[in-house]
Amino acid sequence: MKLKLPDTIASLQDLGAVVLEVKEFNRWFGHDAIKKQVSGTHGDDRPSLTPAVSELLRDWESSKPLTRERLDELVAGLESYQKNSPTITFTLAAPATPSIKKTLVGWCRENIAPNILVSFQFNATILGGMVAHSGSRVFDWSFRRSILAARQSFPETLRRV
Repeated sequence: MKLKLPDTIASLQDLGAVVLEVKEFNRWFGHDAIKKQVSGTHGDDRPSLTPAVSELLRDWESSKPLTRERLDELVAGLESYQKNSPTITFTLAAPATPSIKKTLVGWCRENIAPNILVSFQFNATILGGMVAHSGSRVFDWSFRRSILAARQSFPETLRRV
């Protein structure tokens, strides 16, 4: 099964947190399997999982039951995803709302690459619009750039207002 991250796991930081959480779950899973073999009972100390990791584990378990080997395979897949996925950073004039994040992540995974990792920053000095950074390329659709590009005509426009 090809690993597909939910849109709620968008950035490299999100993915790092998921890797740590899955590793912790894998450690618990192994200890619980030993407890079950030795005493015939499950442990009560199951770690709580975030909704994103719960969804990821459900999807991973849909093709085959969870085992230590399958969880090791998932961790290896997530770590590979971390190292090899393209990244893009959007800088907005204000913090991105959850709906904007979801929309942009979905669009990027549909139109750029299904494994792209998307991070968000904000910088009020861009005044509006957005700036996208991908690798060494920068795409600037900010109002600040538009104003600076029209430096000579901007004072005339303000006088007409």
